[in-house]
Amino acid sequence: MVQSLVNEELENYVISMRRHFHENPELSFQEKETFGRLKEELEKMGLKVTEVPNGGLYADIIGGIKGRTVALRADVDALPVTEENTFKFISRNKGVMHACGHDAHMAMLLGVAKMLLANRNELKGTFRIMFQAAEEKPPGGAISLIKAGALKNVDYVIGQHVMTRSQTGTIASFPKEAMAYADEFRVKIHGKGGHGSAPQETIDALVIATQYVNAAQTIVSRMIGPFDPSVVTFGTLNAGYRYNIIAAHAEITGTVRTFDKAVQKKIREELEKILAGICSSFGAKYEFEYIEGYPALINHESVTKVIDEVATEVLGKDRIIHPNPDMGGEDFAYYLREKPGAFYFLGVGNSDKGINSPQHSPTYTVDEAALKNGTEIFYRTAVKLAGM
Repeated sequence: MVQSLVNEELENYVISMRRHFHENPELSFQEKETFGRLKEELEKMGLKVTEVPNGGLYADIIGGIKGRTVALRADVDALPVTEENTFKFISRNKGVMHACGHDAHMAMLLGVAKMLLANRNELKGTFRIMFQAAEEKPPGGAISLIKAGALKNVDYVIGQHVMTRSQTGTIASFPKEAMAYADEFRVKIHGKGGHGSAPQETIDALVIATQYVNAAQTIVSRMIGPFDPSVVTFGTLNAGYRYNIIAAHAEITGTVRTFDKAVQKKIREELEKILAGICSSFGAKYEFEYIEGYPALINHESVTKVIDEVATEVLGKDRIIHPNPDMGGEDFAYYLREKPGAFYFLGVGNSDKGINSPQHSPTYTVDEAALKNGTEIFYRTAVKLAGM
């Protein structure tokens, strides 16, 4: 293991910035104050900042020796969650919370920028520091940054995400498939309402909806091959007005997660085919809407290899985990469609400290002792890629 390059002063800076952002969360596409503070910090470092509406901002750090250009990305938005933590720096914005760790992402990337600037004369290459809006809300901010030229002349792009299911002192990396297509579907069923005592005079949208939810469970279990990972989840079902009124309408929403475009297409077709069949048998009408979300996040193996090599130097060989791909979605996938790169998870869980709440929960937090690891690995990976 190598000696850490993150000194106590820098570690304290990263932790203080994380706490500032945690106290002041903002929802997707509403991150005005957040970007204002990020810009202020970068300009205090002497950097020229480029702002992109609905995308974010970025700044370049040019090393003293010619080399490759590496982009490093952190997302900045929070979630519509009411925080239930009790530490001193909980959210000041009621109903809004950094429940996914983007506060830590921003803080670590600011720390990386300071490290790059401190060593810029000896470094090869150029480093593009990117802070991105609205990862949590499609269409996300990545597309706007890309259209604005944030990846112009970039050779590699890397990102990291904190994860409490992994313990502090570890990372989880993925040689290829990392995160899934994250799609949404919406269904409306139109029947015929009536009195609960006379069901023969109605077309019960609630009964139809429940049959549809049950029947759709067979898509993954019976229509998709066992070696093709996929998920169909129903999130909401709303129908009816009163205990003795048969529902005329029902609305359903859900999500589909896949890694393969053909599997995605098959599930989409079967969702509507089953809906059409059930509605036809009852004499009901339907509306079906399928919204493709973020694409699957597919890493480049050569870049993942560099991340693993760096993490081994920083944490030790037995601290690198290679789990199954995550069925969550991430718009970092758009960057990887444009440039070689990779995305990995930084362990921030700590069972001894009781830090184990999952992402998006009202008690979510991170082990701040892990931020030093993330800052170091992010920095060393960027430097290594730029010198290749």
